[in-house]
Formats: sequence, C-alpha cells, structure tokens
Amino acid sequence: MAKPIDDPREPEIERRDVLLWLSVLAGPFAWAMHEQVSYMLTPTACDSGRHVLLHLVSLLALLIALAGAALGWSRFKAFPEGSTEKGDPEGSRIRFMALSAATSCVFFALVILATEVPNLVLRVCD
Repeated sequence: MAKPIDDPREPEIERRDVLLWLSVLAGPFAWAMHEQVSYMLTPTACDSGRHVLLHLVSLLALLIALAGAALGWSRFKAFPEGSTEKGDPEGSRIRFMALSAATSCVFFALVILATEVPNLVLRVCD
C-alpha cells in the first residue's frame, strides 16, 4: 500500500496559531455568552427574587474575557519584535493579532462590566 504524500500547499496548524485565535475570540464569545445566559436566567431570577446567578454569569464572562486578554498579551510579549536579514518583518502578524486580541478582550470585559451595572443598581424584576 502506498504511503500518502503530504501536500506541501496545506499549511500545518501550529499551537501558537490556535492560542492566537482563542485569544482573539475569547472576548466576543464571553460577551455573547453573557448576554444569552443572562436573558435566559432573568425570568428565573425574577420568580425566585434572587439574582446571584446573574452575578455569577457576569463574573464567569468577565473571567473568560480577561483570560483571553492575558493570553493575547503573553503571546505579544513572547514573540520578539524585529526583522529578518532580508528586512521582512518577523512575526508581525502574530504580534498584531496578539495585541489586537488583548485590546479587544479588555474592551469586551468593560462592556460586560457595563452591562452588569443595572443588575447591581436595579431590583431583579425592574
């Protein structure tokens, strides 16, 4: 049986690329999850008169967004700035994605905090 030949056109997925994409998508995912789960739990919180679950959902979403920011920042710091001997920017895509991911995740963390303010100020069924 013939051994399959690797196609040189297919790029190999590296661990750093997966981590970059996780950090890029962590903030939007945390915000979307926060919105959906909060909307689902609001009737339950209103019926029971307790909104501890709503605060826990906000805390979990905030932690996910901040973890994405930390991951993006660590990837940004791990890849050195500079260029190759030919003058090509080495790792500029990686550094840009990592810094963008960290910034985006911090923004989404602020949005999650802003949407938590009404839960703190208003009563559950307002």
